Amino acid sequence: MTTTEDTSTMSAECAVAHQPGYAYLHRECRQTKDVPLPGGGGILLVPRCNCPHHRYSSPG
Repeated sequence: MTTTEDTSTMSAECAVAHQPGYAYLHRECRQTKDVPLPGGGGILLVPRCNCPHHRYSSPG
């Protein structure tokens, strides 16, 4: 990995997109919403991708 950014909470697409030549994969990320566990009382089955590339992650 060429960056020191923690990619462990990113989607697979965004984690790979941080590698040189793969930036186009940010467009393929579909993990943009939290998916709760049905009846799980607030437990997430799949958390949204926290990649700073997504608009919802940008400050402002």
